[in-house]
Amino acid sequence: MPLTESFGVFLTKIRKRLQSQTVDIFTLNRVYLMAVTEMIKAYGYEEAMKRVFEWGYIMGHAYLLRLEKDVEKFSHNEITTRLIGRTAWYIFSGTDPEVIVEKHDFFGKEALLLIVRDRNSPWDKEFTIGKKIAYYPAGAYEGAANTFTLIVEKGRIKCFSRNTKSLSAGDECTEIVTIYVPKEATKEQIEKVFPGFLNDIVSYEMSEELYKRIISPE
Repeated sequence: MPLTESFGVFLTKIRKRLQSQTVDIFTLNRVYLMAVTEMIKAYGYEEAMKRVFEWGYIMGHAYLLRLEKDVEKFSHNEITTRLIGRTAWYIFSGTDPEVIVEKHDFFGKEALLLIVRDRNSPWDKEFTIGKKIAYYPAGAYEGAANTFTLIVEKGRIKCFSRNTKSLSAGDECTEIVTIYVPKEATKEQIEKVFPGFLNDIVSYEMSEELYKRIISPE
C-alpha cells in the first residue's frame, strides 16, 4: 500500500479509535503559549521545559496504549516510523509536517532517526524568546515512540526525542528529532553516533528515569 494511502487509512482508524478530529490550531497555539509563559515566570525556563516535556511524555504513552490494537500489527521499520511520525503530528498539532527517516549504523546494529519539521508549528508560532519551547511535543514523541517499540519490539528498542529547532528560537521551522537505538545502547555510544543530540536541558538521565517510571516500571 502506498505511503499516502496508508497515511489516510491509519489516520481514519485513529480518529475512530479516539473519537476525535484534528486539533484546533489557533486554540492550541494560544493555550500552549499562555501556559508556557506562565510556567517560565513561575519556575524559570529550564525547569518549565522539563515539566512540559514530562507531561508530553505521559500523554504520548497514554495515547499509544489506547491504540495498542492498531499498532501491534505493525513492524518497526522506516515506512511505519515515517507513517506514525507524520500521523501523530497531524492529529495532535493540526498541520501536515515534513517527515524524514534515516538509517544509521549503530555498532553493527541498525538505528533509525526520525525528523519531523513544521514551518507553521502551533507549538511556538508567533512567539519569539530566543529559546526553544516545543518541549511538550518532543516529550510526546519520546513517550509514544517508546510505547510503540515496547508493543511491537517487546522493548528491544529505546527511543529519545529532542526539540532541535524552534520557531520561538528564531529558527526557520520547528523540528523534533527521535532516535531509535538498541535498548542496551549507552550514553557514550549515542553521543558517538549522534554527536550533540543529547546536549539539551532534557538530559539522557531524565529520559532514562521517565522510561523506567512510565514505560517499564519495575
